[in-house]
Amino acid sequence: MSDSNQESGQQQPTRSERVRIASAAAADVRRRSAAVSRTSPADVRDVRHTPTVGVQQHAHGGRAEEGDRQPGRGKGPLIPMDIEGSGARHIRTRNVAASQRRQRDQSRTTDSDDGWPDIFQSDDDPQSLDEPAHRPPSRRRTDSSSVESTRRSQVNPVDDWIVRAPVPGGPRDGTVIPSFLGHVSSKIWEGEFRGMLKCQNRYSACQKLVLWYKETSEEVRDLINLTGLAHLPDTMYAHLDVPLLSAFVERWQPDTSSFHMPFGEMTITLHDVWYILRIPVEGSLITDTPDKLDLQRSCAEILGISVERLASGGHLAQGGILIESVIELCSQGAAGEAETEAIAWIWLTLGCTLFVDKSGHRFRPACLWEVRDGLGDAPSHSWGSATLAYLYRQLGVASRGDCQGLSGCLTLLQAWIYEYFSCFRPNRERLILDPVSPRASTWSVSSSERADTRVFALRTRLDQLTADEVTWLPFGIDPAITVPRTAYMGWIQYRDISEPYMPVRVLRQLGYVHIIPPPIYRPEKAVRPWSSLRYVMQTSRVAASDRWGMFPFDHMLPFLRLDDVAVSPSACAPEYLEWYARHSHPRLLNTNALPAQARPSRSNTDYWLAHSTALSQRFLCTMSTIHAQHSQHCVVDGIPEMEQAIAAHAEELEQIMREFRLTD
Repeated sequence: MSDSNQESGQQQPTRSERVRIASAAAADVRRRSAAVSRTSPADVRDVRHTPTVGVQQHAHGGRAEEGDRQPGRGKGPLIPMDIEGSGARHIRTRNVAASQRRQRDQSRTTDSDDGWPDIFQSDDDPQSLDEPAHRPPSRRRTDSSSVESTRRSQVNPVDDWIVRAPVPGGPRDGTVIPSFLGHVSSKIWEGEFRGMLKCQNRYSACQKLVLWYKETSEEVRDLINLTGLAHLPDTMYAHLDVPLLSAFVERWQPDTSSFHMPFGEMTITLHDVWYILRIPVEGSLITDTPDKLDLQRSCAEILGISVERLASGGHLAQGGILIESVIELCSQGAAGEAETEAIAWIWLTLGCTLFVDKSGHRFRPACLWEVRDGLGDAPSHSWGSATLAYLYRQLGVASRGDCQGLSGCLTLLQAWIYEYFSCFRPNRERLILDPVSPRASTWSVSSSERADTRVFALRTRLDQLTADEVTWLPFGIDPAITVPRTAYMGWIQYRDISEPYMPVRVLRQLGYVHIIPPPIYRPEKAVRPWSSLRYVMQTSRVAASDRWGMFPFDHMLPFLRLDDVAVSPSACAPEYLEWYARHSHPRLLNTNALPAQARPSRSNTDYWLAHSTALSQRFLCTMSTIHAQHSQHCVVDGIPEMEQAIAAHAEELEQIMREFRLTD
C-alpha cells in the first residue's frame, strides 16, 4: 500500500474492481469519442479538452499515476482515443508483453487481409504517395501528440490552405489558385526554403528489362513490339537532375495543372507526351479499378504460382509486388508460354517507367490489369493520358509544403524541361533527329550536382526567366495537327485519379496568341492543404469518360476564335500579364539578386546562341522600323534614334559577354 493510502486509510482496489472500473472508463472514452463526432465544429475543442476523470483519477484510488499517461505527456488531460494500441495502454493489452502484442497484431493483420496488406490501396492514396518505403504500417503504441494532431486535423473547421485575402507576392485574387496557402511556395516568399526532393527512379530495373528483352525469344519480342511500349525501358534516364526537378515542382499549381512562370503558365501537354515518349495518346481512358480477388488470381497466374504462395512466399512487401520476383519467375522462358512472358515484361515495364511510385524495390500490381488476358488490346489504351494524369497528381502532392518526395514518369518531366528551356538543357546526343524515336532519348544526360544551394540558384534563375528564352514550339509550328488529341479540354484519368487538362491555359505552346483563360475546372471534392497526407481530389469518372469520348465533336479548343502567332511565339494579349499578376504568384523569391551559379554553363551553347540571336533579331527589327519611318523624309545617316538603338544593342551584347565570362 502506498504512503498516501496508508495515511488516508484507503485500501487498494482488488483486481476485479480495477477491471470493472477500467471497463467503465473505456465506455466513458467511447461515449466522449462519439460525442466528438456528433458535436458541431465550434464545440469540438470544448469536448476534446474536457478532463477524462474516469481514466485518470479513479483507477488507483483517486490518484493519477504515470502508467495512466504516455511517457513525457503529463502536461494535459488524456485525450479520448478509439484506436487500440495508441495513446495510453489499452485495457486489453495492459498485462500483455510488447512482443506478444506485436505478434498478435501481425497475425490479426494477416488473417483479416488474406496476406495482401494495402495491395489494393488506391492509386490516389496520399499515404502511399509519401510514406518512406522502409516504414511499414504499424499498430504499436503511437505518440499521443501525433495522434492528437491527426485528430485535430480531421475536425478542424478552418480551411487555412484556401486563399481568402490578398497574399504577399500574389495571388491578390484566389479564384485561380485557391489552394495556394497549402503550397510550398507560399512560405518561400517569407524565406522558408525546402531543399531537394527525393525523386524516384527505377533505372536499374529498366536495365534488367532491356537485358531480358535482348535475351528472350523472337516470339516474345514480337508480342512485346505490338504494344508500342517496347522502347520504354531503354528511354528512361539513368541520372535525374534532382535540383532542377525540385525547382520546377515549386512552380506547379494543381488547381490549374500548370507551372506558373514569371511570364505566364506552361504545362506538359498530350503532344509533349507523344513526342517525348512516343506512347499512344489516343484510345480509351484507363478507368478500371480491379477487384481484390480478381487481381490476386491474375497476378498469381502470370507468376505461375498459387494465390497462397503469392501471399506468403515473399513476393509481396507493403502493398507491392517485388520487382525481382517477376524477373525471377517469368524471364528467359521461366513463365512457360511466350504470351505469359510477354505479359509479365509489359506488366513490369509499366510499373517501372510510366507509373513509378515511392515503394523502392516494388511496384503496384494493378499495372497488370489492362494486359492480363493478352497484349492484343494494349495499343487501344491511351497510355499517354494515363501517364500524364498520374504525373499531374504526383506533382500536386509534391507541391504541398511538407512533402519530401516525387514520383511518376520523371524522365518525361526532365525531358520536357530540356525541350522548352534552352538554358537548362544539355547537349544533344544526336545532331540528326529520327522522326520516329522518342525525343527523350536524344539528350546526352549526365549526373549533375545535388545540393540545396543549386536548388536556390535554379529558383533564382527561374524568377529571372523571360518568355523570349522559351522554345515555345519545339516539335513544329502546329502540334495540334500531328497530335489532334492535344486540343482536348476536359479530364484525364488513371484509375481513380482524375486531373483537369486545360490546354487553353497554355496557348503559346500550341502556336496561338495567349489570352486570359476561362475559369478553372472545379472537381467534386478538393482538399489540398499543407499536409500532403491529407491531399484529396475527386471527380466523376463518368464525366471524364464522357468528355473524352465526345472529342473531337465537343470539348475541343475553339481554334476559330484564336489568333495565330504572327511574329513572336511568346506573344500574348495586352491585358493578360496584368490579369496574370493579379491571379498568380509569378515569382518565388522576394529579391532581385542573381547569383553567378544561376547562369547556364559555358558549354550550354544552345542557350548562349539563342540568347544573342534573340537580341540581334530584336535589334534588326528596331532598325528596320526606324529606317522605314525616316527614309521618305530625310537622309538616313545621322538619325539620333538609330544611333541610340545601335548603342543600346552594343551594351546588350557586352552584357552577354560579361555574363559568359562569369560562368564556369
